[in-house]
Amino acid sequence: MVKLEKFYDLISRNANVTLTNPHLDSVYFEGKAKDIPDDFNDCEVTDFTVSNEGDFLFRLSVKHRQKTADDRLWHEGTVRVGNSIFHYWYKQYETGSQFGIDGGRISKLTLKRDDKIAANYDRGWDVEPADEDTRGALEIILDRENW
Repeated sequence: MVKLEKFYDLISRNANVTLTNPHLDSVYFEGKAKDIPDDFNDCEVTDFTVSNEGDFLFRLSVKHRQKTADDRLWHEGTVRVGNSIFHYWYKQYETGSQFGIDGGRISKLTLKRDDKIAANYDRGWDVEPADEDTRGALEIILDRENW
């Protein structure tokens, strides 16, 4: 077995990757290899394939750890809108508040595109979404707030 951290040396850090479980029924991450969350560094790569377009499909053995109360508030992932891929982090509480986006449950949010902050909210807008793709990514995340 090869650890994912060591497997990075075999591929381009800019390669598009999809991290999924061995049954291909759960996608953990989609995006650039360099943006894979550090939580996956210790996972074992059980299999991988490369598409004709050069995209990698990883199969991982994921080790689960007990989440803390604060861990359950934070969400991280990647979303594609148009030709843009955004990596996001947001903190979501059980109920909305005056500090949440539009009075909602998300009080902190960062959206990055190409390693640059496209939007940032920390109990107020530090960097507002300035283009259509960024506003679209924000809408998708705010829609997830209701899940």
